Amino acid sequence: MRPAPTVRQLHEALLASPSATEVLRQLFGGPVLARRLPCDAAALSPLQHFHLGPTQAEPACHRRVVLLAASRAVSEADLWYVPARLEPGMAALLLDTETPFGEVVRPMAPTRHTLASRICDPGEPYALEHEAVLRRADGVAIALVAERYSAGLRDGA
Repeated sequence: MRPAPTVRQLHEALLASPSATEVLRQLFGGPVLARRLPCDAAALSPLQHFHLGPTQAEPACHRRVVLLAASRAVSEADLWYVPARLEPGMAALLLDTETPFGEVVRPMAPTRHTLASRICDPGEPYALEHEAVLRRADGVAIALVAERYSAGLRDGA
């Protein structure tokens, strides 16, 4: 098993990449799975709503997952996405499989725009937090993600 990246390496890679899934695959050297967690329909904050822009005709769905890279739990993520803005069949994959969002939407070549990021202090439950909006090539937002990366990364565990 490849050693875990440092928090700084992960942070910089996420800022530079259009896909957290691809970053995890490259840094951890293995497949990435999204284990779905039970969740309610968490509401978007007003700022998140502004960035994603769901409408009554195009409502957002919520998905909560633990991302496993090379069989190691590395992050928890809340994802709000607008199924109507995805290509046919993509929304069903998100509902029915453990395929990460980044892998499902890869054919759309989305861009990732970081809204907020923070390297957490020692003693906090997470090592790193990122919030980003993903956009299609035409600039339309398709998803907003809030990611929390494991404190175990601090120790290279």
